[in-house]
Amino acid sequence: MRILFIAPGNNVHTWKWVNWFGNKYPDEIGLIPYLAPPPDNQFERVRIFKPHIPLFRILSPISWKEIGRIRKIVHETKPGLLHAMWAYGSGLYAARSGFHPFLLSPWGSDVTVYPNRAGLKGRIQRNLVIEALSEADEIAATSRFLSEAISALIPEKKAPLIFPYGVDTSVFDPRKIISPLEFKWHENAPVGDDAVTIGFFKSLEPTYGPDILLNAIAIASRKELRIRCVMGGRGTMLHALIKLAKNLEIADRVCFPGLINHSDMPSALAAIDIFAMPSRYEVFGVVALESSAMEKPVIVAEKWGMPEVIENGVTGLFCEPENPGSLAEKILALAENPDLRKSMGESGRKFVQRKFEFEKIMSDADEFCTGLIEAG
Repeated sequence: MRILFIAPGNNVHTWKWVNWFGNKYPDEIGLIPYLAPPPDNQFERVRIFKPHIPLFRILSPISWKEIGRIRKIVHETKPGLLHAMWAYGSGLYAARSGFHPFLLSPWGSDVTVYPNRAGLKGRIQRNLVIEALSEADEIAATSRFLSEAISALIPEKKAPLIFPYGVDTSVFDPRKIISPLEFKWHENAPVGDDAVTIGFFKSLEPTYGPDILLNAIAIASRKELRIRCVMGGRGTMLHALIKLAKNLEIADRVCFPGLINHSDMPSALAAIDIFAMPSRYEVFGVVALESSAMEKPVIVAEKWGMPEVIENGVTGLFCEPENPGSLAEKILALAENPDLRKSMGESGRKFVQRKFEFEKIMSDADEFCTGLIEAG
């Protein structure tokens, strides 16, 4: 076996990486899913092992029984490289398997949130994350922001490599969309060519600031009657957001279509005019890049890792973090200027093709992994 992955089975980034390597090296790639199994028929010619779904993860995300099983799998498959995705869990299993070479790819909150929690739980999580990072032969981060956060935890190790989440611009291509995704709007919502649609396609959780966006829509719609908002996703805030939209008197211009499957994202993005990402916390924000690839201008909060995904004033605009008024100002600047939206969208696609093309990133990752394998 060339590469054995340990990674969350229900995550699109796992699917994309494992499938890419599986297509290039048929029958030489394996996956031990962590937390959840992958969907049926997600992979071809990839060996999928029984997933590990821990019952009790209050303090530790691993079990000694599972460590023994993973050690056995590693011994039997003899991979050239063990690649763990997500430090807190997958990374720990890889670390305690004792196998090398071991590549670890943290994703974000596993190294920026978990180690900084208060109390006993936080101290334990911090120690476990540092253990995983310390045992890895190499670490790959998704952004400069994440790389710096990792280096702060383990300053004695060399800085992580950066392999950002890439975008396949052959899939996210506005010229290939035959029909944009249709959303069900309120009968009083702005419709037709006059409508300016603001898109939000993230989990409906406080982290990602959907409430900030609704407050901004309420402010902006007082000046620009054509504005409407589609808020795709699911999460714990759904009912609170529906109530908030009613209280803000914008319920007739906001729709909640539920979870948008990743395969439908190009069509969903084709149906909007502006993408907004006012996250309170975001390590990277690949959906902003997918929006740019679809030639949509992007508004992001100028905080955390989000400034890495746009060129301010060229592919999109920064807004002040957690400031609905600032977000509303940027929405209006784009809503009232279709030529600016068009130029930023075109520049955004070129930006993604230049810096975040998935095939190029994966080719670089393959070359790096090959070097690790050959070095032993």
